[in-house]
Amino acid sequence: MMSDSDKAATYFGRGSNSKAAHDLMKSNPTEYKRLKEISIADGRLDRSAHLNPNVRDRWNPRQFTQEELTLLAEVPESDTAKYFGAGAIFGAATALQKMAQEDALRYQRLRQAAQLRGKIETRPSQPTPQPKPVNQFFKLSDELADQAGLPHGYETNQVGLATVLKVVLEVKEKRAEAERLAAKSAAQLERDRKADESAAEFGRLLEANRKQTTTE
Repeated sequence: MMSDSDKAATYFGRGSNSKAAHDLMKSNPTEYKRLKEISIADGRLDRSAHLNPNVRDRWNPRQFTQEELTLLAEVPESDTAKYFGAGAIFGAATALQKMAQEDALRYQRLRQAAQLRGKIETRPSQPTPQPKPVNQFFKLSDELADQAGLPHGYETNQVGLATVLKVVLEVKEKRAEAERLAAKSAAQLERDRKADESAAEFGRLLEANRKQTTTE
């Protein structure tokens, strides 16, 4: 008669039957747990494996997420077989490189579908080459830089240029208003001066007339 240790060795440890252990776990959880404890006591199974309920998940079939299933349904298996795996067409690598540059989204989806189907190992794909960004900055003209109080050679972009032009316009308007007010004040001062002179002259005439009247 097979001992409990021998029976436990059938299900757990090196050389054990993982499928039989899986079936036993479903059909008789109590016996499965008892034999597993025996395997731990005999040293055939590490206790950390016993504490991890998901230790045997790696033997279960891969279950895809909803997003992955949608991708597999939308990308035909024939497409992945065309570019990936042993049956790929001649020049597949060159075609994929061109696809990555011209249609990055299609390339990413096709590569992910190939990974899910086991055509290639699952690892991050190489980043899609990005075009070199265009320099958005340019130098202001010396005239505009002078108006804005900026050093010659100052660089800015379109947003900065709009701000500079707005400030220059506001400063011009303020200066024009200040000059208008200054001119108005100067004119008023001149009118006041003339009025004062007229009043003084009228006062002198009155005084002279009074003196003449008194003498007569």
